[in-house]
Amino acid sequence: MLNGKKLVWILDDEWTDHSVEKAIYAQHGFEVKVTTSETLDGDTPLYAPYADGVVAQVGFPCGAELIAKLDACKSIAISGVGFNHVDLEAATRKGIFVANVPDYCMEEVSDHAVALMLALSKRLMAFHEQVRAGGWDPLDTLPIYRFKDRTVGLLGFGRIARKVAEKLKGFGVRLVAHDEYVPPDVFASYGVAPLSFEELLKQSDILSLHVPLTPETTELLTYDRMKTMPRGAILINTCRGGVIREADLRRLLDEGHLAGAGLDVLTEEPPKPGHPLIGLPQTLVTPHSSYVSVESVRELKERTCQIVIDAAEGKTLAYSLNKPAV
Repeated sequence: MLNGKKLVWILDDEWTDHSVEKAIYAQHGFEVKVTTSETLDGDTPLYAPYADGVVAQVGFPCGAELIAKLDACKSIAISGVGFNHVDLEAATRKGIFVANVPDYCMEEVSDHAVALMLALSKRLMAFHEQVRAGGWDPLDTLPIYRFKDRTVGLLGFGRIARKVAEKLKGFGVRLVAHDEYVPPDVFASYGVAPLSFEELLKQSDILSLHVPLTPETTELLTYDRMKTMPRGAILINTCRGGVIREADLRRLLDEGHLAGAGLDVLTEEPPKPGHPLIGLPQTLVTPHSSYVSVESVRELKERTCQIVIDAAEGKTLAYSLNKPAV
């Protein structure tokens, strides 16, 4: 508590408008303090010991040193799906629940993945740039292959990947996937053929990534592995940039083995000037925006608030990522 009121401490370098959250928290008697990376050092002693709940925006580091100072905290709520920026072990030791919102943007991210597939398969950016430069030649960007005849591979077959599969069914593509944690009957129910990781790479004309960033998936896609994909294949990433070794992807694009990459995420965000994958004619890069819609952003803010409120009231959290002893 701070000044006799429950305190929620928002750690956020991404959103500048917190009016929705402030209105919700006010209804439940919370005071709200917002901190950015620039103000973190000065704000930490003022708010960390008194915060009843912390909101950690995706990408805002919430490590063991900071968590150790959260003496009154009941929960760390993550504004999004990914949680690799929060030290779960440190939070568990401190008796703090960590929860995310894993299912708020399934429609948006799956739409984005399919849009990247279509844009690159149909070479829309190349045509667009040609026309902008005064050209008008429908044959200057070949080869373009019939989308219906492509094999689309899904690395990971969780909520979003299943939405992608549903949306691609209407195009008539062949769907394959790899996810060792998903039983065979789930693949069958979506009309998706389960493959080993190695076979997925070999058979995917378009490979779409849908895995969390963990020690096992960090730089999972290396030069040698991506080189096993069919020549002219396309890579789509809407999960986490660190899954791909970016220098290796650039090399395969330069060599012409991969025809293109649609990337909504990068290893470092925002990227530094001169990033090797930005500005290439073979890449279409968006600013980690696949989750964005008017509806999804509102839902995310509301549900993130609910995590903090529920934890403060001692309620069970639907998507708790850890089990602290409390």
